[in-house]
Amino acid sequence: MRARIAGVSAAALLLTACTEGGISPRVFDWTDAPGGGAPVVEPVSPTDVLGEESEAARPPEPEAVAEGEPMPAPVSGRAEVVGLDAHGLSDVSQVDVDLTVSGVNGKGRVEVEFVSPTGHPYERRTSVVEAKPEMTRTVRFSLPVAGTTVATSGMSGTWQVRFFLDGAPLTTAAFTLEP
Repeated sequence: MRARIAGVSAAALLLTACTEGGISPRVFDWTDAPGGGAPVVEPVSPTDVLGEESEAARPPEPEAVAEGEPMPAPVSGRAEVVGLDAHGLSDVSQVDVDLTVSGVNGKGRVEVEFVSPTGHPYERRTSVVEAKPEMTRTVRFSLPVAGTTVATSGMSGTWQVRFFLDGAPLTTAAFTLEP
């Protein structure tokens, strides 16, 4: 009971202190200078906080690009739907999409996402690509159609195929399956 009375008393004291004399304190904008003039802001000169001119006190020098070394080529990708001769759901056994990627330095994780005509992700797969930056690699991804939910549910329409390299969007492709 004493704790409750002490808490209520402290709250009442704080509330009365804020409105004492019926005037609330004036809140200055942080940019207001005393006396109402414009604030004067001058830059601070850098100082050696360690008290000595050591390597730790200086920022690191930017890495210089060696002359004659070419900059690595940016990663690029191109997707192509291959071998889709028939377009009817009952005629297509699978849809193959080739991704040709270049500029990969070392290993890269390639993901493909097949998006149904309704706009919902249907299937996602992952593959690893290993190459030097000057090399081009092609990876084939297949979407089974015959005997799957695609055919039995009549998922006809335009499908989107999205490709990602190490989580970043790379390229897209599209194909159409007719009823």
